[in-house]
Amino acid sequence: MKALRHAPFARLIFSYLVSQAGSKIHRVALLVLIYLLTEKAIWVSLVLGVQLLGTVLFSPLLSAWADTQDRKRLLVWSDLLRAPLVALIPLLGAKSLPILLFLVFLIELLRDLHDPIQNAVVPDLVPKEEVDEANSLILLADRLSEVLFVGAAGVLVAAVGPAFAFYLDAATYLASGLILAGLPPLRPEKLSKAGFLARVKEGLGHLVRHPTIRRAVGTLFAAAAFGSVETALGVVLAIKWLKVGSAGFGFMEAAMALGAILGGLALPHLLRRIPRERLFLLGLLLFGIFEASIGAFPFFAWVLPAFFISGFLNMAFIVPARSILQLNTPQEMRGRIFAAFGAVMNAAVLIGTMLGGALEGLIGAPMVFLLAGAMVSLAAGYTLLTGGIPAPKEARQTQGA
Repeated sequence: MKALRHAPFARLIFSYLVSQAGSKIHRVALLVLIYLLTEKAIWVSLVLGVQLLGTVLFSPLLSAWADTQDRKRLLVWSDLLRAPLVALIPLLGAKSLPILLFLVFLIELLRDLHDPIQNAVVPDLVPKEEVDEANSLILLADRLSEVLFVGAAGVLVAAVGPAFAFYLDAATYLASGLILAGLPPLRPEKLSKAGFLARVKEGLGHLVRHPTIRRAVGTLFAAAAFGSVETALGVVLAIKWLKVGSAGFGFMEAAMALGAILGGLALPHLLRRIPRERLFLLGLLLFGIFEASIGAFPFFAWVLPAFFISGFLNMAFIVPARSILQLNTPQEMRGRIFAAFGAVMNAAVLIGTMLGGALEGLIGAPMVFLLAGAMVSLAAGYTLLTGGIPAPKEARQTQGA
């Protein structure tokens, strides 16, 4: 992998893998903790909704300030501050749902500061022609941590309870922050003369004004508003419908992660044959079909491979989506663009998460998966049939030559 030859990017990947190792275990522990405490899917949706609400409301505001700062310093401190907050979940949050929601909210605010910056600095750490590969490696690290730790987390939580998982996650945030301290300074190339609110508006406006970004984000928003039901209902499907418990849920998540790893490895070969804009839509279309199949055939023997294939297809549309945003945005605006993108997408995920939690009690998780997958494919198919997503001007000129 050429991108890993660049030492700062390799450091970024290593820190991300370390922090994600704990975070994936954290996710299983949090969902299982909430469901076991309440035995209601709506509470799972509510906790996830609090996380998403922080992103929707505050991420664009935080990024307008962050785009004027040294991005390295913000990456370091957003990790170091999350460590004590995560450790408080088993000490205080497990005893009080309001305190748990508050801790989840604070942790999410720091993630909202960290993640857009991480995505924004990728083109500063690798050459332009290696951006797709670099984005693939970041997501590969994410999925690798799921394969290595999420399945084990399900077994761990079932055996000894969730508290240890939160302490482990806190330790990984601390280690990640120390690794990121070795990055070079990552200051913006130029500072905007606009005021704070104008910078917020500028970031959100770029999503609407730029034709390529507008169609990509619009399609992904429509798909995520339905397809994200897995976020809330995966654990419900495993425990209530498939009867495989938290261990089975962990293996479902790990299967999706394994598929994503293979997707990340295959992506460079796919991108040599299919333009990233078209691959984005094809991956999303097929993802919807397999999500619907989970509801049509709610048997663990099928759900496990369906999660695996969905993970592969997830990489096929997520990596191109990130590259589309990076390559169509000026360097000094990338933090705001990714924050605005995160806010828009998490608003869609919030819709899907709350809708999934509400509908599960009415029609059951399998039927929700079936309907949601159909809507994802419909969103991608509509964009394909109405002209697709325009390639950047530079890319079109190169192809024309």
